[in-house]
Amino acid sequence: MLDWLFKNVHIIDGTGKKAWTGDVGVQGEKIVQVAPSITEKSKHIIDGNGKVLAPGFMDIHRHADAAAFRENFGEAELRQGLTTIVNGNCGLSIAPAPKEKRTEMMDYMQPVTGMLPAEVPAATFKEYMTQLDQKKLPLNFGMLIGNGTLRMAVNDFKDNLSKDDIRHIQAFLQEALDAGVFGISTGFSYLPDVNYDVAELAEVLAPLKNQDFPFTTHVRGEGDILYESVEEVIELTKRLNIPLHVSHFKCIGKKNWRHLTQKTIDLIEKNRREGMDITCDVYPWTAGSTQMVCLLPPQYLTEGPEKTAELLHDPAIRAEMKKILAKPAANFENILLGVGFENVYIGSVDLPKNQELIGKNLAELAELRKADPYDALFDLLAEEKCRVSMIDYITCEDDIEKILNLPYSSIISDTVYPGKGLPHPRGYANIPHVIKDYVLDRGVLTLEQAIQKMTSLPAQALRMDKGVLKPGADADLVLFAPEAVDSKADYMHPTKLATGFSMVMVNGQPAVIDDELTGVNAGKVLRRK
Repeated sequence: MLDWLFKNVHIIDGTGKKAWTGDVGVQGEKIVQVAPSITEKSKHIIDGNGKVLAPGFMDIHRHADAAAFRENFGEAELRQGLTTIVNGNCGLSIAPAPKEKRTEMMDYMQPVTGMLPAEVPAATFKEYMTQLDQKKLPLNFGMLIGNGTLRMAVNDFKDNLSKDDIRHIQAFLQEALDAGVFGISTGFSYLPDVNYDVAELAEVLAPLKNQDFPFTTHVRGEGDILYESVEEVIELTKRLNIPLHVSHFKCIGKKNWRHLTQKTIDLIEKNRREGMDITCDVYPWTAGSTQMVCLLPPQYLTEGPEKTAELLHDPAIRAEMKKILAKPAANFENILLGVGFENVYIGSVDLPKNQELIGKNLAELAELRKADPYDALFDLLAEEKCRVSMIDYITCEDDIEKILNLPYSSIISDTVYPGKGLPHPRGYANIPHVIKDYVLDRGVLTLEQAIQKMTSLPAQALRMDKGVLKPGADADLVLFAPEAVDSKADYMHPTKLATGFSMVMVNGQPAVIDDELTGVNAGKVLRRK
């Protein structure tokens, strides 16, 4: 006898194939039958009445490393049909964080990951994964090992690595590999990854050479130096002979839109034709969200956020920074020059006196404080010891659509979890946004294409055994009528939950029924096999 039988459903299996009408049977944690008609008895029978049944959606680029331990974790994810997420992106995994370095590391990552509860050990990756195992997770949870975190764990934010440092980093890396991470992530625009060049990082990552182990990367620059930044990671992964996955592929700055995007796509496709394994992902929003300290030149970030905050009190340093930020840069992404103060918004802050600033842009901040815009930015970062997140309007719809249509691109959200302030709506509304705006309203993608980019393509990029509706697959499923899927979340009201999902099933158990959480926690910690 089956546990669940979905009758008369519009099956979109995640492979990109055209939808067809049939039945799907679930027994235990697995899909056991997919056929035009199933007559076997079942404990529960769901008449889909022509609704879509698809593999549970995946988001392989989130930053929920610490958020997994929050009380209501999973609601925003499940309510939009997500059944699997992967974290530890952009070089910033929450572990390993040795006890003597933990406070400084957590403070630095807070605007992206939020704070890990003090009682949760994370000195090694195995410790952290063991804590996840002991939780009742609402959805499936995978991890990447952050390359920046590895360096912080050994060498803080210093410029140079000794031979002993490299050996210690490699030991932490091997420990994370043994713990089951799905890939290694880098964030070349963040500390301390910004300190690496290709030769040094190739030496550090030598244990990965010739392995089918994905290298996922937030490249060094996504605007003026986008092309050179992608060239850099192509050179690195060629040296190591490992797969390359470009994270949140985009092009920042109006003067770069369209032409530089196409030039970089041409570079990727040339290398794909020559046999390289290169994929990418994209979030379908014209604004991003990350640490505000990334607006500063990287040479002032090399000793950690507290030292940066100290430097920001020095008038001479400020004058140097202003000169650097007033012109294009060759070694980092000068976001402010590319988009302007008016397009960078304050997302979260720590100090009570600054809470009223959340949702204001930097031009408004300068006007409010009657200060030069640069000084207003420097003052805020100094006051908050750099623990500020931002929402920055950086890309254009034409580029988003072009990248969405690449046959090797996945759809992600890049959701950050600061735990306070004004979050980005993509954390709550990414899936409905894709279905409603890019499929139904504008026809940028077919529903089959969109679902493939949120299921099997991201799974393939990270070598995960997920994302296809077929016999023997895990019973992660979503049942919905596409025209009913919606979310009212926007940039000023970002936390409105998605609606329109009749059922979200995680490992054979319903986690959502008719837009209501069931309270079932059937998620698992996923590990690379």
